[in-house]
Amino acid sequence: MPKKSATSKIVRKTATGLNPPSQDDLKRLRDAMMGDIDTSDIPEKRKIERLHRDATGKLPSSKSMIREAVARQMQRRHLTVYRLWRLARVHYPSLSQSAVHEFIKGQRQLELPSIEALLAAVDLRVVARKSG
Repeated sequence: MPKKSATSKIVRKTATGLNPPSQDDLKRLRDAMMGDIDTSDIPEKRKIERLHRDATGKLPSSKSMIREAVARQMQRRHLTVYRLWRLARVHYPSLSQSAVHEFIKGQRQLELPSIEALLAAVDLRVVARKSG
């Protein structure tokens, strides 16, 4: 018969079963909350800039090369967002109209099948650039 793992044992405690924190513990926690945080050991991938709302309280739309390319192609072909959605549904039938509208306005991100459908609808494709 196999031996049961000690990690499978469930321990249940209620809040009344815990010891209240001491004054020293509370002071140490409050000091830690108010003190500086050393983040020197966390590597930064890029500089983080805080988002600023406009006068109406809206956040700026996120930048996307794909969104901008689709929007340019829509202008060239004189397509509305509704027409783009209708063309993209041929390639991905479950694509919702609101998702396309929100993506074009910069308020939403889309998953890969949806993006592929939008690109196919306006005859765009993603290619790798040669570095040099």
